[in-house]
Amino acid sequence: MIGEGTILESDRVRQIVAQWNDLRADRIGPRRCEVDPIDLFDFLPNLAMIKVMDGNDPFQFSLIGTGLAKIYGLVTRQFVSSAVFPGPTKEVLQQALELCATARAPVHGIWRRVKTVNDVKVDIEVVLLPISEDGAEVSRILCYHVIAL
Repeated sequence: MIGEGTILESDRVRQIVAQWNDLRADRIGPRRCEVDPIDLFDFLPNLAMIKVMDGNDPFQFSLIGTGLAKIYGLVTRQFVSSAVFPGPTKEVLQQALELCATARAPVHGIWRRVKTVNDVKVDIEVVLLPISEDGAEVSRILCYHVIAL
C-alpha cells in the first residue's frame, strides 16, 4: 500500500496519484463520475479501469489502454481470472487488486522482469487506486502501469 515511506519512482505515477488524491479529497476514493478520461488523457495508453464485482470472478476489465494491451495482450470486458498473462503476472495482479479492494487504499509496486506477450522482460511500476461510489466500498480500481526506467 502507499504510505509515507513509499517511493514512487516514476514522475507519471506521482502525477496520477496526485490527481487521484485531489479528486478523492478525504474519501477512500473518488466516484466514477469524477474520474474523467479527458483529464487522464496522457495516462490512457497505460491505464486500466477494473470493476470490482461479487462472485467467483471479482475483477473485470472495463477499460484497457493500448499500451497495456500491447504489454499483456488484454481485452476489455475480460475477467482477470480468465486473462492469459505470461509468467506469474496474473497472480500478482489479483493479489494487488484484492489488497486494494479490501484495504480500501491505493497499492503500489514494482514488478521486476515481467514478460510481455512478445517475451520481452521489463520492469513495471504499478499503482492501483480505489474508486468508490458509496464512499464505503471499492467499486472500481484505476490501475496504472508504466515501464520503469
